Amino acid sequence: MKNIVLIFLILMSGQAFSQGEASFFNALKNSDAITMETYLEDNIDFCLFEDQQIMNKKAAMTKLKNFFSSHKIISVEVIHKGTSKDKSSQYKVAKITTTKETFRVFVFATGEISAKSIKEIRIDKF
Repeated sequence: MKNIVLIFLILMSGQAFSQGEASFFNALKNSDAITMETYLEDNIDFCLFEDQQIMNKKAAMTKLKNFFSSHKIISVEVIHKGTSKDKSSQYKVAKITTTKETFRVFVFATGEISAKSIKEIRIDKF
């Protein structure tokens, strides 16, 4: 019985990880800045094209909302990901297709992508 409980807990923790990541990228696809904001650390490294700054999450969200207002997102596809050996950090690279252009988004998080774990977002032309 203990083994069944342990297997269940392992499977659920993997599912929670997938839900956090999926929820963040679904929010990105839907231009849902309110949900995305919950994933950001209080201060993040935010880069939109060549403009890279360390800023508080409110300022980063303002820039992201401006991006959303001028680029309607059609699809988001995670194309690459990686995790540090000690699992203390991870990154995801996604391809964003908009009505105008295609972009590459890099997301870096401490641990798994969850509430207040994202410390870096970069958006560049693909």
